[in-house]
Amino acid sequence: MNTSSNSRGFGFLNTTQFLNAFNDNLLKQMLMWGTAAGGIWASQIAPGGQAYASLCLAVPFILLSGFAGQFSDRYSKRSVIIVVKFMEVLIGIMALVGFLMGNLWVLITALVLISIQSTFFSPAKYGILPEIIEEKLLSRANGTLSMFTYVACILGIGAAGPLYDLYAPDGSTAPSGILWIPGAAIVLVGILGMIATRGLPRVPIQNPTMKIRPVFFRAYRETWQDIRGTPLGTVVIAWSYFYMIVAGLAILIPADFADLLDISRSRATPLLLCLAVSLGIGDYTAGRLSGHRIRPGMIPVGAIGTTVMLFALGAIPLNYYLIGICLSAAGFMAGFIMVPLQTMTQQLASENQRGGVLGLWNCGSFLGIVLGNVIFLVVKSKHVNMASNHVFYICGGLGVILVILLYTGWQKQFEEAVNEPAGKVPEEQGSEARSTVDDE
Repeated sequence: MNTSSNSRGFGFLNTTQFLNAFNDNLLKQMLMWGTAAGGIWASQIAPGGQAYASLCLAVPFILLSGFAGQFSDRYSKRSVIIVVKFMEVLIGIMALVGFLMGNLWVLITALVLISIQSTFFSPAKYGILPEIIEEKLLSRANGTLSMFTYVACILGIGAAGPLYDLYAPDGSTAPSGILWIPGAAIVLVGILGMIATRGLPRVPIQNPTMKIRPVFFRAYRETWQDIRGTPLGTVVIAWSYFYMIVAGLAILIPADFADLLDISRSRATPLLLCLAVSLGIGDYTAGRLSGHRIRPGMIPVGAIGTTVMLFALGAIPLNYYLIGICLSAAGFMAGFIMVPLQTMTQQLASENQRGGVLGLWNCGSFLGIVLGNVIFLVVKSKHVNMASNHVFYICGGLGVILVILLYTGWQKQFEEAVNEPAGKVPEEQGSEARSTVDDE
C-alpha cells in the first residue's frame, strides 16, 4: 500500500464528503426555514412543514440504501463516487431554477433527488475507506471523517440562515431578494465536490460478477439474513437505535429554542454549533484515543455521558449558556459511541458484502431519524403538548434503555467481535444465503 498516495486519497475523500454534507444540509435548511411558521412557503404546506423537509431527505435513504449498496460492490467505489457527484451538479441546477421561480415543489423535488444522490454516495464513501487506509489507522480515519462531516452539516445549516435572509428579506409570502444566490451556492459547492473526486485513488472492484437487481427491501432482508445473530447485526441495531436518539434531540434545536429563549434565529444558531461541532470533536477524539485499535469499551462511557447530559438539558433552567454547555457535553460524549460502532461495521463485514452491509447500516441510520422525528411530533402534538425542553427527558429515557442493553449483552458481543471477528460472515456462507434467496 502506498501510504503517501492513500493519505492524499483520504484527504480528497474527506473534502468530497464535506462538500456533499454541506450541500445536503444547506438545501434542507433553506426549505425548513421557508416552510416553518412565518416562512415564505408556509401557506403552501401543512403546519409543521419543516418536518416534511426533513422526511424528504430521510425517506429515500430508507427505501434505496440496500439497492444503492449493490453498486459499491459491483463497480469501483471511486467510479460510483465520481458519477454521483456529477449528478449533484445537475440537481443543483434544478434547485437554482426552483429558487429563481420561487417554486416550492421544484425545490422539494430537488431535495428528494439530492437525497437519492447521497444514498448512492454513502456506501461507496464508507466502503472505499478501508481500501485506501491501513487497517491500523481506520479508527482514526473514521473519527476524522465524522468530525469534518458534522462540521459540514452545521456550516450548511448555518449558511442557510443568511442566504434565506438575502433571498426573502421582507418575510412576505414570496421571495423578493437576491433570487439566484442560494441556488448558485449549491451549484458551486457541487462543482467543487466533483473536482475533489479526481484525486481519489483507483481501487479494485470487489464483486465484478455480482448482478444488480432492482430490489429494495429485499436487499436489506438478504443482508440482514447474512448478519442476523452476529455481533455485526447487533452493531447495526445499536447504531440505528442511537441515531433515533440523536434525531429526537437534533430536531428540537432549530425549531424551538429561539421561541423557548425568546431570541432570534441567528442567535439560536450557535446552539446548533455547540451540538454539531462538539459531536465532531468527540468523534475525532475517540478516533485518536483508539489509536490502532477498535475500542468498544468507549461505547458505554459515551452512552452514560450522553444520557446524563440529555436529562440535564430537560432539568436545567432555560439559560442560553447552560444549554450551550450541556449540548456541547452531550455531543462530545456521543462521539465515543459513534466511532467504535462505525469502525466495527466496516471491519466485521467481509469485503464482497461490505457495500450491502453499509447500505443496510445507512438505511438503519435514517430509519432511526424518521422514528425520532415521529416521537418528537407525537409528544409535541396538541394531545400531548410537551414543552420542548422536556422532550429531552424522553431522549434521556431512551439513553437509559441503551445503557441497559449494553450491559446485558451487547457490550460482551462487541468485545468478543474485536478480539475474534465473529461477526464477519464467511464469504461462502454469504454466497450460500444469497443463492437460497435467489432460488425462491
